[in-house]
Amino acid sequence: MRFEEIISCVPPCEVLLEVGCDHALLTLLALNKGICKSAIVSDISDACLSKARENLKSHENCEFYVCDGIPTQANADCILICGMGGHTIEHILSGYNGSATLVVSPQSHAELVRQKLAEMGYAICIDRCFEDKGKFYDVIRAEKGSSELDELQIHFGVFYKEKNPCLKRKLERRLNELKKGKDANADKIKKISEVLLWQK
Repeated sequence: MRFEEIISCVPPCEVLLEVGCDHALLTLLALNKGICKSAIVSDISDACLSKARENLKSHENCEFYVCDGIPTQANADCILICGMGGHTIEHILSGYNGSATLVVSPQSHAELVRQKLAEMGYAICIDRCFEDKGKFYDVIRAEKGSSELDELQIHFGVFYKEKNPCLKRKLERRLNELKKGKDANADKIKKISEVLLWQK
């Protein structure tokens, strides 16, 4: 379900690059669905890439790179970065100055990624919270174009005013945690409550 949700945000493209691919299951899904014609996958070691090579062996149109981040020699029109924390994704994006469509799914601190994308001159066109096996995830797609985000958009999603049952459940859970905590953060409670007004 999680992989399907992420891949549904990848636009049809010639070349898909998956950074930190691990088993490259997202790339495999994109290739099998015909979303991309060819693929590039990268990871931090050859041992990590061996799993990707095995899973992609039925596809000849794949390239493999050992690197920490986006390979500079890779030419892709869509870049996929998933399964890492927001700090790591922010760091990876800091070294990129291209114009490919970006699809990212941070495991945490999505606000750092949204802020970074805006600073890079990217406009977020998809920003969706979804739930899989009791856990909440964000998936974001951004394309070249200027955008200005307010504080609530940065922290809770660009389209927080659009009804999303998953976002509502996530924020209700977080609100309950904050209210039960010894050090309840009044500012966070206020902001979450404001977003939840749009989710009624």
